[in-house]
Formats: sequence, C-alpha cells, structure tokens
Amino acid sequence: MNFHLSKWLRIGRILFAGLAIAALSAQLRQSIEAGRSTVDFFSYFTIQSNMMAVIVLLWVAMKSGDRNKQLLRDIVRGAPVLYLGVTGIVFAVLLSGLPLVTVPFANTVLHKIMPVVLIVDWLLDPPHPGLSFRKALVWMVYPIAWLVYAMARGTITGWYPYPFLNPAKMGGYIHVLEVMLVILAGGVLLIGVIVRIGHFSRRYFHPGES
Repeated sequence: MNFHLSKWLRIGRILFAGLAIAALSAQLRQSIEAGRSTVDFFSYFTIQSNMMAVIVLLWVAMKSGDRNKQLLRDIVRGAPVLYLGVTGIVFAVLLSGLPLVTVPFANTVLHKIMPVVLIVDWLLDPPHPGLSFRKALVWMVYPIAWLVYAMARGTITGWYPYPFLNPAKMGGYIHVLEVMLVILAGGVLLIGVIVRIGHFSRRYFHPGES
C-alpha cells in the first residue's frame, strides 16, 4: 500500500475510533442518568458492534503490517464491517421511524457514520486475495450467538433489545423467527457483497499488490 495512504488510514482509524468512543460514552451516560440497566445497554447489537469496530480500528492502526498474517488480520477486520453493515441496514429498514431513546449525536455516529466508515476502510485497504466467502462465513458465529442470547435473556427478563425480537409486539415467536431468519439470510448475502467489493477494490485500485 502507498505510504501516504497508509499514514492517512492510520490517522483516520484512530480518529473514527475516538468518535465512536465519544458516541458510546454519551449514550451510556444518558442511559445511566435515566436509571436504565447497564446490562441492557451492553446487550444491544449496535453497542457491541461499535465496540468491536473501535477495538479493530485501533488494533489495525497500531499494528505493523505482517504479510504472513494478513489473511487472519482481514478475517478479523471484516467481522465489524459485516456487523455494522447489518446495523445500518436494520436501523434504516426497521428502526429509523420509531421513537428511540437515544442521544441524537450518538445515534447518528453509531447507526449511520460508523457503518460507512468501516466499508470505506475496507475499500481503501482491501482484503487479502485468499479471503473467500467460505472463510468469511465465520463472521456469522457472533450474530447467531447474539440472537440466541437476546432471545434467551428476553424470555427470562421480559426485556428485548429491539421491538422486532419481542414476541408480544410481533404477534408470537413464529413472526420473530421469520424476522430473525431474514436478518441472518441478509447477513450471509452481505458477506458475499463485502468479500466481492473487497477483491474488486484490490484488483482495480490496488493493482500489483498481493
């Protein structure tokens, strides 16, 4: 990668990680001041995905490039790209019209800005050619585990992080299951898109790199 591009990417990763931390902190502070459960706060997919994005952005920014470990690095790096992609799409399709109890600044950063930032970062620093759709399917482990956790905890406590997971609001578990399957299927399709656009970027905008 071009030295100057690498330098600006490092700076950008640190700055946007800082922006996400500020948004997460603002949202957590509002939640605490309102007397809401901290466990509930950290149970949101949006919150967890943005926390992962912060960790990965800082990790990639601070770590020196090791070609021998680039594939593993990109498998790790691609996970929050997927998760924030899902976050942005689900927010736009299912949540944007609802009255949400959020800090406007945090809502914009966590649901709108960070998904775009991760995709742009992925295109500017495209993944290793060896990253295949099959290898990238490991990214689905976390969303599946999170859905199991959210539904199990919701059954016990009666609290669900999103209305579309609440059987009482969706007309039963069958309708919740239908939504979950659509989201998971969409996640798998999005993996294919993320892998393809990454390789497209490497082929056409970073020729000669391997």
